[in-house]
Amino acid sequence: MSKYFEIIFEDDDLLVINKPSGLVVESDKKDARSSVSTLEKILINEYKINLPRGGIVHRLDRDTSGLMVVAKNEKALVNLQNQFASHQVKKIYEALVFGKLEPKKGTINIALKRDPKNRTRFVSCRGVIHNALGREAITHYEVKKYLHSSHMPDLSYIDVIIETGRTHQIRAHFFAIGFPVVGDPVYKSRDSEIFSKKIGLRRQFLHASELSFKHPKTGEMLDFKSKLPSDLKMLLE
Repeated sequence: MSKYFEIIFEDDDLLVINKPSGLVVESDKKDARSSVSTLEKILINEYKINLPRGGIVHRLDRDTSGLMVVAKNEKALVNLQNQFASHQVKKIYEALVFGKLEPKKGTINIALKRDPKNRTRFVSCRGVIHNALGREAITHYEVKKYLHSSHMPDLSYIDVIIETGRTHQIRAHFFAIGFPVVGDPVYKSRDSEIFSKKIGLRRQFLHASELSFKHPKTGEMLDFKSKLPSDLKMLLE
């Protein structure tokens, strides 16, 4: 049990958790000097995981909820890192984006780079791959359902699979093609910001709902699923 997150699975090699929205994953210099509870601090101080970054293998943004796997020993860490690097890990996210996203199934292949005017966000860098200006980023999506009513703009409820794992990739990609994630405080249009405030959503509608990878010791394929948290589920309903 943990007061910070739900534990989905645990053994001697790894920990699979359901990260809540609002929990910062990695400690930056400011967090390291403060009393802010980050996932990294919790894993090191309370779970006694004596590994770089507390065994964290991949990240979720602070206000993105959902599944994460954490290594508990060095062999598991190296194995999982290699699985992520070779794209063997399958991650599916659920998102709600502003607008009617068409076609219903597609791929976004737009390189991303840091915004020189705001180092905390990323911007599209079309046609530039793996150089000083941008890094390749590939996102696949499929529309689960279109949402519309007389008092609501067009919205698209989608599944998202990322082929690469760039910072803010999903949020930056959908913003780049004109369909920002509902509730996103950074990657937003004027209309999406107005709508997000109207419905009272205080974070991006983005949830890591499925995670599949091979167990680092046994090689067994592990598949985990996480339901939408209550704030996002209530919004859909």
